[in-house]
Parts: sequence; structure tokens; C-alpha cells
Amino acid sequence: MKNSLKALTLIALGLYLYSRIFTGTLLLYIHQRFTWLVMLAGIVLLAIGASYRYRSSHSHAHTFSWGGVALIGVVIVLGLVVPPKPLGASAIGNREVNLGLGAANNTVMATKTGDKNILDWLIAFQRTPDPQAFTGQSARLIGFVYRDDRFASDSFMLSRFVVSCCVADASAVGLIVRSPQAAALPADQWVEVSGQFEPGQFAGRPTPILFADVITKTAQPNQPYLYP
Repeated sequence: MKNSLKALTLIALGLYLYSRIFTGTLLLYIHQRFTWLVMLAGIVLLAIGASYRYRSSHSHAHTFSWGGVALIGVVIVLGLVVPPKPLGASAIGNREVNLGLGAANNTVMATKTGDKNILDWLIAFQRTPDPQAFTGQSARLIGFVYRDDRFASDSFMLSRFVVSCCVADASAVGLIVRSPQAAALPADQWVEVSGQFEPGQFAGRPTPILFADVITKTAQPNQPYLYP
């Protein structure tokens, strides 16, 4: 009976990990390049769980304690009860935001061609610190709305989180958007913004400002994070 309960606990954890992979919610916690490691962990858990099922009740192996059973049970219950949710505007207040004003992301070196996301534009701003260089350049970007007391009523930050390993190391990035629609957009609302860059200032420092032609409310992307 004891070994059966331990086996079921390990198998349940393995199946829980696979459920997160198949539903895509695993990527709300870790970088996509680590998915294969979670798949491997799931296989190992299922294999160990199966091995417990066939162990003798008098086995002297102590690879899995009752404290471990309780801990895994708590993890599974919390994972099922607490819905997975990506980081949003409320998480930015405790983090420094990269606005392309000098805090370069040194892990990203390649220049992207074609459509750029928020992170790509920030890298371009860091490499060419003259805001005039981007005058008239068009962009179409998706992000969520963030604002604090630094923002005028006609502006907000179009934001995303960049994940290098997991959400614990996630960093916020954003572009300043200016539009008459800004005041009507609530924090955390996902929007698609199309417009052109013009030189401007934010927090007393020069930076390109995206003057929006069109702002459309949109659903959160399947993958809300950006990767370096």
C-alpha cells in the first residue's frame, strides 16, 4: 500500500508535467529551450513511479520519503488550483524596465531583419542612440499596457517580459507610445499598435516615441514572453 501511494504520487507528477507541456502553459514559467528537460523529467518520474509499484514492502531502498510525497502532493494541488498566468503590469512595479535608454541587453547581439518585436527595436535604439535616426520608421507591435505617474494622459508603455531562463529572471521591456486613445486603455490590456517613430523624451532622456496611427485591443498571445 505504501509503495503504491508513492508510485501514484510520482506518476501523478509526471503526468502533471506533461499536461503543462501539451497545453502550452509550461512556457508561462520557463524558457522554451528547456521543454525537452521537462519532458525527460516526466519520463524519469513515470519510470520511478512504475518501479515503486513492483517493489517489495520490505525493500530497503529509501529513495523517496514520505516528506517527499507530501511536498509533491502540495505542488500538484497548487498547480491544479492556481490557474497559470503570465507576468503583467502589476509585476513591473518591482522590476527595472528596459526602455532602450542605455541598459543594453548584452545577451542579444544579432540584428533582426523583417518584422521587429519590442525587444528588437530596443536593441536597435541601443546600437543607434540618436533618436533622430528612427524618425518616420514604421512599426506594428503587440504588447500590454503599462503606465505609472511618469506618463502623461496621452501616453503609455507598450510592454512585454523577456525570459532568459524562467520567470524568476524575467525582465520587462517597453516602448513609449503616444496616442489620444491612451487614457482609455486600462493597465494589462493587450493591444496591437501601428504607427511611426518620432524623436521625443521620457523621464528627461531622449528616446524614440511611437506615435500611434491605430491601436486595436487584442487577445493575449499564446506566447506572451519574448526570448533573447
